[in-house]
Amino acid sequence: MGNDSKGRKECFGMIQEVVAEDDMTMIQATFGCRECGDFRECLQLAKEKNELKKQNMIAKIIDLSEVHSNEIGACLLESLSRIYNTPVGMALFNSLLLFYEIPQDGPSHVLTIPISPAVMNLIGEDKGMVPKEGFTLRIILIQRFFPGQRKANMGLIAHEVARAISSDDLGANQIIGALSKPEALKFKKMDPRSRVGYLIKHWGFQGEYEAFIKETEASKTRTGK
Repeated sequence: MGNDSKGRKECFGMIQEVVAEDDMTMIQATFGCRECGDFRECLQLAKEKNELKKQNMIAKIIDLSEVHSNEIGACLLESLSRIYNTPVGMALFNSLLLFYEIPQDGPSHVLTIPISPAVMNLIGEDKGMVPKEGFTLRIILIQRFFPGQRKANMGLIAHEVARAISSDDLGANQIIGALSKPEALKFKKMDPRSRVGYLIKHWGFQGEYEAFIKETEASKTRTGK
């Protein structure tokens, strides 16, 4: 943090809220930050900055996605707000999630496309929103949802977002950056399926995920697919 109107000294520290054990969170800071007289103010500024970034990211996702059902649109907005409002959800800041509702009866799919900062600047992206390492574009194709089943639809969205972000090493490393060292070590040892379950739990979507699984099984029974 550089000099500001209050004349605070130039600072190269970093303050971050990370996930610890038992769904608790802890403040992780650069050595020396906690003894600094500006620690509380820096912590508040970091929270405000993350909140603004979260709101901008959700607005961008909704604006660029192609979702035609009001039901799915409402579920998407609420799901994203809940996900981004968790410490683990901050791992999504380096990914641009886009949702496309496709009128086909089949399982949802995820496409992952790395995008460099140069490409983001070329298309007129706000430089303040572009991480120096660029974005990873993660496109989630929603081909089947559950009319009238809000919890199941939110479980579907949470499952697909978790699957998208944990599907490759880049996404996994972004998640690890939002965890404490013990939790990061635990996450590294998980298989892909366990990583999805871990994210769903820490995002608080266990009930919605169970509803999603229940409706998925019921749909297979009805259709034989």
